[in-house]
Amino acid sequence: MPLTNRLHLHAIDTPGAVATVIGGQAVTYGVLAGRARRLDAIIAALPRQSRPQSDLGKVPVFGVLMGNHPQVVSFLAAALAGRCCVVLLDPLLPTHQLVAILDRLPPDILFTAGQDIDQFQGRGFPVISIESDDDLENLIAEAPDAPVPAPQDDDPFLVAFTSGTTSQPKAFARTRRSWRTSLDAGRGHFGIHADLHTLSPGPLAHGLSLYAFAETLDAGATFHTLDRFTAEATWSALQDNNITRLVCVPSAIDALCRYDPTDKTPLEALTQVTTSGAKLNDTLLERTAKIFPNATVTEYYGASELGFVTTVSHQPGPTRYTRGGSGVGRAFPGVDIDIRAFESNDPQDEAGTIWVRSDLMIDGYLWHDDNQAFQRQRDWATVADIGRFTTGGDLELISRANGMVISGGNNIYPEEINTCLRGHPAIAEACVIGIPDAYLGKALVAVLKCEGDAPAKETLVRYCAQNLQKYKIPRQFFAVTAWPMTSSGKISTGRLEEWIMQTDDRLVLL
Repeated sequence: MPLTNRLHLHAIDTPGAVATVIGGQAVTYGVLAGRARRLDAIIAALPRQSRPQSDLGKVPVFGVLMGNHPQVVSFLAAALAGRCCVVLLDPLLPTHQLVAILDRLPPDILFTAGQDIDQFQGRGFPVISIESDDDLENLIAEAPDAPVPAPQDDDPFLVAFTSGTTSQPKAFARTRRSWRTSLDAGRGHFGIHADLHTLSPGPLAHGLSLYAFAETLDAGATFHTLDRFTAEATWSALQDNNITRLVCVPSAIDALCRYDPTDKTPLEALTQVTTSGAKLNDTLLERTAKIFPNATVTEYYGASELGFVTTVSHQPGPTRYTRGGSGVGRAFPGVDIDIRAFESNDPQDEAGTIWVRSDLMIDGYLWHDDNQAFQRQRDWATVADIGRFTTGGDLELISRANGMVISGGNNIYPEEINTCLRGHPAIAEACVIGIPDAYLGKALVAVLKCEGDAPAKETLVRYCAQNLQKYKIPRQFFAVTAWPMTSSGKISTGRLEEWIMQTDDRLVLL
């Protein structure tokens, strides 16, 4: 019996086959399909909330704030396989941001796990905590186990968030058509098949692991994840679960390479590694070859708003990987790429703004579209990343949009952190930049001009933690008495980076 009738989550002949494993708890395809149908029926029957600031009024909408809790897979499967749309919330977001999202985009029901639900009560929709199989089975006990009516191709099934250029996350919706097109193209391109055992230890609220979950179910294969990433737990999962494919950010690969238990031996069963979020350097590729000697490593470049843009694969060798190309590779199947001059938008051969045309893109943000983070012109769109084509025809990424920093696989806009720091009464101005870091790719550093005595680092970390996710808190804080300026009167981030790297006396480490 099919798990879905629209998103190509394939039916398989053995409903007892394992679909997902989290924290040692396995769910079979038969159980997952039944739960997805019943959850869809329950959610679709609820009264609809008013959502005037979005285009989600025509479909049932439910919120999920569960992280990588074992019960989350049933709710994600319901969105993938049914007619309802999930608002996927990140538990790492500060509470006031979660509340602001729910006020602006109220779901018909909110499901949580491990959360203090009192803070979300009284907002006009029911809030239910699901902590165990018993909780879930009690919830769906009275729901009919009937076929799910076919949803429309252009209906949204997922609302996710990108941090954007402000402190308020930007919401965007994905249609079933866009992901089905992506899954169809990616099945052959990434070599996804039913015999794979995929481990993606990152958060399911983020695109990399969520998509790995969808493409695994699409192939009728088995998906594994952890409640949270640690090198020790991930290495143990790789050893003990016959994992053949690993999907994670480069900083997680680096952590696995650096992890040094007494019994560490190369994992020869692993045949595929898929990664995104930052470019793998030659040193990390060499280390990867030593621990995963038989794995093909595939990197992809893309954006939440654009989907896949390019991919490049590296083949394993006796001591290191042979790079499959330069830059960030060639266009993903079905994707066209233009490099356009910064002002005229005409195609050109030199560096310029990267524009993309494909069926994988969003139409726009659900609110606060500032025309900076994402622009669309008919069939073409950009997130304002800067790049150029190499002589070999590969795309080379020069810089991310609006100074965006990729740290540990997370897309971070420094202006959001600057705004937070400027709110501290002792800080007159702040400039956050990313400096090269062997582990994170880029590490966040804050340079501050203070009013009077500079606060201690511990004080600033606590202050940031009240407003920012943990990975957005700078690793170092410096005080400066006078900014280096450009000829146009702006703070010179390039000079600041030089001062930091050279431990210049004009900066005082807090």
